[in-house]
Amino acid sequence: MIAEQLAQPVGLTKTTDSVLDVARRMVNEGLPAVAVVADDGQPLAVLPVWQVVGLAVPTYIKDDPSLARVVDEASADRLIEGLATLTVQGVLDDAEPDLLGTVPYNATLLQVASRMSELRVSFLVVAGPDGKALGTITAQAVLGASMSQA
Repeated sequence: MIAEQLAQPVGLTKTTDSVLDVARRMVNEGLPAVAVVADDGQPLAVLPVWQVVGLAVPTYIKDDPSLARVVDEASADRLIEGLATLTVQGVLDDAEPDLLGTVPYNATLLQVASRMSELRVSFLVVAGPDGKALGTITAQAVLGASMSQA
């Protein structure tokens, strides 16, 4: 089995997308991250779900986590609403994105697993022969494919 066969067309997002829309996709598709691609399909960065969660936390609470206890539950439940005004590009400009892990479309299952292990990531972008993103592979997909071969 090769990477192209495992690649899913999910987990790709553009820099102009709303972070709230990306967060919804992450939840609905069960993604640990999304790959940010340029308009021409070239992979740019990885935006992990932990970073999106962190964007919902106000700076004053990041500075003093004990303040999170004094925010009422109704207000805390609305924190995610602030993500609607953010674009993926704005997030990438303000934060250091996770390491972008890619594998070529013809990488074997072992090569994919090795790359994930090397980078300590659970998400890779599959690059086609032209370097454009074909899709993504999660660690769960690698394990699933490996188990089906056993």
